[in-house]
Amino acid sequence: MMKKTMILISIICAALLAGCGNGADNSDLSGKMKDKAVAATQKAEKEEPDNSEEKEEKKEENEEEIIEEETQKGVPDILLLRQNEFKYLESSTPAIKHQYTYFMLDGESAGKFKALAASLEDARDEMLAKQHEVWDKDLKSIEENNLITFDETWMVYLRRADEKYLSFVSEFCSEGLFDDGAYTEYTAHSYYVDNGKEIAFSDVIADEDAFYDLLSDKMFESINEKLQQYYSYDMGIDKETFENDLKDMMKSGDLAWTLDPFGVTCYLPAYTKAPFAESAVIQFSEDTDHVIFTDEFRNSKADEYVIQLPGYVGSYIDINDSGVPEYVDVSEFYDYNESYDDMELSGLHLSCGGDWKNIPMTMPGGTAFYNIFLLHKDGSTVVLENHDEYDTSFINTYVLTRHEVREASSIRGCLEWASRKDYDINGEGYTPVYVPTDPSKIRVLTGKGDYADDWSPTLIGVDSKGNIEN
Repeated sequence: MMKKTMILISIICAALLAGCGNGADNSDLSGKMKDKAVAATQKAEKEEPDNSEEKEEKKEENEEEIIEEETQKGVPDILLLRQNEFKYLESSTPAIKHQYTYFMLDGESAGKFKALAASLEDARDEMLAKQHEVWDKDLKSIEENNLITFDETWMVYLRRADEKYLSFVSEFCSEGLFDDGAYTEYTAHSYYVDNGKEIAFSDVIADEDAFYDLLSDKMFESINEKLQQYYSYDMGIDKETFENDLKDMMKSGDLAWTLDPFGVTCYLPAYTKAPFAESAVIQFSEDTDHVIFTDEFRNSKADEYVIQLPGYVGSYIDINDSGVPEYVDVSEFYDYNESYDDMELSGLHLSCGGDWKNIPMTMPGGTAFYNIFLLHKDGSTVVLENHDEYDTSFINTYVLTRHEVREASSIRGCLEWASRKDYDINGEGYTPVYVPTDPSKIRVLTGKGDYADDWSPTLIGVDSKGNIEN
């Protein structure tokens, strides 16, 4: 995805940038760390038992600490970190442009939910391993042919965050390498908040055959319809074969899934069954016979939540609690800037249930990125976005219905920046922001002045009509 490298003039927007020098090589990843942990455990087991009473007391103390940690309550504060890596040759346009985001817990929550914080670090390292593997491959390619350029994103999207569960999906996208569009693939993780343990697919799904029957029907129908619309041809395989392929992909890890507040969504990579990626959701409410989902998760449906949508596959959301999901797509769009010979991020595209709205920038200079969230409460779904335009930042809301995308409220402000002590950035990065997890208590910076000192942390709420309350 091509984006303009903005020169932020305002002190407000300059504070968003936390350029931190050269990026470190993050290739010492979770797998290696786990190997070291296993080796240390094996070594300890081989040692002769010594001071057994003292060791037993320490063991009991550790067990008490673990029990205390596992009973921690509340929703952890999540930080969204955004970083860039560029490689320039002779021109001013990057030959390699990698942009990526990941989650971590803020300082207080990291101390309270230690196991979950460690799991998020493992997920970050997994993403960085893939990102750096592609980076090294790209670098070798441009050394062999300096006319080649690469523009890739590795973005993480929140799917669920409450007192019990945390779930998110990472979307890797590479544009410009395929005639039909962007190549995308997905990895996803779901965790128990109290102990950081990863939730297995079998923990959520009681009857896999019933689940795949529904999933294959939905994906097959959607892909076939799009192929007919775009290319005038059928998939060329039957539904049974397609269903078996989905099962195999789930076992191999190629089919990602997330635990959402309303069900389970699966993500099919591009160039597996079609040139585009595909997603489909099986809602808890569809399990009318109580056979698909285990009792714990079927009963975990949330009436109020915050969620994000992957940029290239959108998502099916029950926007008004009718039981019928609508396809919702919230993405960025671009205009060509001749001065920079590059594409400029210039607006936001919202679509829902067939209606859509393009919302362009109102001030010169564009923006570097959007932070976009869907807030669901009282049977209504509202889009909240935060971005900066040239020399100021805005928070805007839009109401989604089955027949309309409507602008609602707007204030000057941005999502609250994290304290420097709560994070560390390697490379060219932006100050992390707090991810909203409660529509009634969103951490922001806002004020009426033109300088950073005029702005202060506060909480805002967004009601079902998109009104911003502070």
